[in-house]
Amino acid sequence: MKLISKIIEELGGDEAHAFTVCPGQLAHFRGVKSVSELTAEKIVLICGKKIITCEGKNLTAAEYFQGDMTVSGNITGISIE
Repeated sequence: MKLISKIIEELGGDEAHAFTVCPGQLAHFRGVKSVSELTAEKIVLICGKKIITCEGKNLTAAEYFQGDMTVSGNITGISIE
């Protein structure tokens, strides 16, 4: 995770609310305050003032601890509002 932290820092991003996606299979989100929807096709996360929607098939919240969430499944899209 040090490499990811370094990249986020150099790009001027906010590491506390960052996410990493391994195409099609796995996504890791930081700074998750709550989960507003959790289905096999869509997971909606509240991260501060941002709403992140993860869409796909067979989605599961593989891990959720202290504001970090890992989503697994066939991820087809992520949007930020």
